[in-house]
Amino acid sequence: MFVEKYRPKDFHEVKGQEKIVERVKAFIETKNMPHLLFSGPAGIGKTTLSLIIGNKLFGDDKNSLFLELNASDERGIDVVRNKVKDFARTRAIKDVPFKVIYLDECDSLTKDAQQALRRTMET
Repeated sequence: MFVEKYRPKDFHEVKGQEKIVERVKAFIETKNMPHLLFSGPAGIGKTTLSLIIGNKLFGDDKNSLFLELNASDERGIDVVRNKVKDFARTRAIKDVPFKVIYLDECDSLTKDAQQALRRTMET
């Protein structure tokens, strides 16, 4: 797809979000990533920045340490109970001491799924 072909692959290619990009770069450099919530209108780079974070942190190991789910497609509590919990339960194996779970359009999650996700994040 045209959009995917020309999607920014590095922080310096992201336009219009300088302060946010600088803050996220600092998180990557220190390997200290808090829970992040990106919000805003369509097309401002939320998904792009999330994918760059995964690539910068994990590189070639992205598939085993970065879980990407589209919550508008997979929105039920079973997704949180099975996919998210199972992924979060295993230990990170590289020099980054954590994993990343990226939920695109997480506002589409059901109320029960949101509660299960909250409990998972707390533990």
